[in-house]
Amino acid sequence: MFSENNQISGRQVFRLLTYDFLGMGTLLLPTMLADTAGRDGIFCILAGILSTFLYLKLLRYLLKGMKTNYPDFLKQKCGKVCGYVLWGGYFLYFILMASYTAYLFSTLMLNGLVENISFYLVLLLILLLAFYGMAGGIEGRARVYEILFWFLMIPLFLMLFAACREVKPAYWSPVFMADGKEVLSGSYYVLFCYSMVSIVLFLKEYVADRKKCVGAAEKAVWFSGGVFAALYLILIGLFGVEALAQMKFPAVTMMSRVQVTGGFLKRTDAFMFSIWFFTLYAMLNSMVFYSGNLAEKVIRDCGGYLEGKKRMLPYLILLLLVYGVTVLFYRNQQFLDCVTFLLWKIGTPFVVGVPVLLCLTGRKPNRGMEERSSKENKDERKNHKKKVRVVVLVCFLFGCLFLQGCNVAELEDKAFPVLLNIRDQDDFQNVWLNHEYAGNKEVDYNHLKVVLIERSFLEKEAEVEDMLSMLEQEKEVPWNAYVMTTESCDRLAQTEGELDVLLGNYLEELLENTSGIDQKAYPTLGMLYEERANHLETLYIPFVDIEREQSGAVEDDTEKPQITAYEVWKRGRAAGLVDTDTARAAFFTQNFADDYTLQLAPELYVKVDTASCRVKETKKIGAGGLTEQIVTVTVTGEGGILSGTVSASEKEQLLNTRMEDYLNAAATHALEKEIDITNSYRNLGADNRTWYFKYQNTPAAYEKDIKIQYLVKINWKSE
Repeated sequence: MFSENNQISGRQVFRLLTYDFLGMGTLLLPTMLADTAGRDGIFCILAGILSTFLYLKLLRYLLKGMKTNYPDFLKQKCGKVCGYVLWGGYFLYFILMASYTAYLFSTLMLNGLVENISFYLVLLLILLLAFYGMAGGIEGRARVYEILFWFLMIPLFLMLFAACREVKPAYWSPVFMADGKEVLSGSYYVLFCYSMVSIVLFLKEYVADRKKCVGAAEKAVWFSGGVFAALYLILIGLFGVEALAQMKFPAVTMMSRVQVTGGFLKRTDAFMFSIWFFTLYAMLNSMVFYSGNLAEKVIRDCGGYLEGKKRMLPYLILLLLVYGVTVLFYRNQQFLDCVTFLLWKIGTPFVVGVPVLLCLTGRKPNRGMEERSSKENKDERKNHKKKVRVVVLVCFLFGCLFLQGCNVAELEDKAFPVLLNIRDQDDFQNVWLNHEYAGNKEVDYNHLKVVLIERSFLEKEAEVEDMLSMLEQEKEVPWNAYVMTTESCDRLAQTEGELDVLLGNYLEELLENTSGIDQKAYPTLGMLYEERANHLETLYIPFVDIEREQSGAVEDDTEKPQITAYEVWKRGRAAGLVDTDTARAAFFTQNFADDYTLQLAPELYVKVDTASCRVKETKKIGAGGLTEQIVTVTVTGEGGILSGTVSASEKEQLLNTRMEDYLNAAATHALEKEIDITNSYRNLGADNRTWYFKYQNTPAAYEKDIKIQYLVKINWKSE
């Protein structure tokens, strides 16, 4: 049973505003904050939330003095001519925001969900859907938003929770680095995302209980602000502030990074696109609705009346106008930049400033004259047409949850490579665009497991930079594809006939089934993208060669690809090979190893379980007043002897001392190659600000200056 009173509830206002805030805010705000305030962007979010709450106090005061709708109130307070001028300003703002939202919406769909489809067709379909939504009125749209709200928010929260396990807290520091101007700029960006809160003035005439209007807006600000803060911290922890500042839609990229390969959907990020589909759709509808509201009042003042189906005519005309402006955005980047500047620098101050000026120039509202109740339609009746509209719209939009990011080609006409071989610069572009096994079929890289790069190419810094730049821009290859290296891709390919699976699947299993090593230890393509900007990490790329497989003490005659070494990728460039023992010591030190087996003497093998390594940078005063920069690693946990004997009286002290010697030797050997197995450089901002300022401009000197010292405090279990 649907009522036909053109009124919505306070709860629906909360959800409508939440959609408006989250749509554009989650897409654009993280990049803008990282680019301006960096790690201090979190404080900009807090400042923006507090500013918005103060602004809502002002709007509450203004609403108390409004005895009519907001557009008519503008004419009453400012005069007829000035009122129409303000109407025109609001109308222009709504149309430009609708067009910008439609452009963002269409671009997002083309980049993430559909391929080889015309921008004009996608835009047309979006606007037709918006027109259909407008036909249901504000009540119909509010019901859709209300029904779908938790269907969207719960998956979003689950994805944020899943992303937390990959967050690196060291990326959050150091803070308090931005100056006042940068913090103000970041806070202004947050305020821009919240400038939509001023539409509560337009909503007044559509809210059944008008006292709840501002309260619902406050709840929407709290809710969306919490999402903004959590999302921003997660994105910085995942990508690093420098890489985040260069991303276009980092929240979407995050969804692809935390996907589960081989799960229910091929692309988790495609499934999560539904969040932005609905939020941007709601934003587009809101902007067109309020501009149409102003157009209807202009027609009313001119003596015209729109009834029945004619009431949709202004919305149709406005959507055609939005289509034209959006096409101009698409075809003319300069025009898009000018309009974006207009919205940010003029539009936001306008919509925020007009209510402020009205409060400053108006009189204190007479509470006795306040409109305390509204006449409700007591003769509620079943409206079949409205019910059909709402149900159809819900079904259509909910069906978009299952879009899977594939284009319109049939499966039999597509190839799904699981391995991408990159041999050299000349061959690279042709290889990845036209995979050697594809033939005439269209290549779909959504199932790609491993990117295999020949070592001779990986060591060419400029060529690798061009490769990564192209792959990141094209977005064909998944971010979570593992990266491996070898001397010859062709030599490995020759072994595929002796394997039970495709070479790409075999290499993926080789990584994921490695005993005791967490999958996060192995670099992915996304990690290489991030290090192009961050220059913080020391990564270890598995080097694959062909060796005879051993099963216990028996050596098999079958030659299979095996990980025989690791190529060190230090802060964005190749830094040479290290052996597997050094790499495993690095994985153990960085807490990527569930257990760690090592040989402490010719006949003595031990295994460490549930260990934890704490890396701390300290400055040690040496003889004669000289200082040494020591990276101390404290190792705690439990361990046991696998083979060999040690007397019970000296077991704990002896084993800890020998393990310290073993790890210190591995660290010293790596430092001779200017490789830090503790990866402590990335922690400088959090652990040692003095070192951070010293080495941020001279990173190459870091491994030359430091020394590494292990302190082992393992509790060795009795045999």
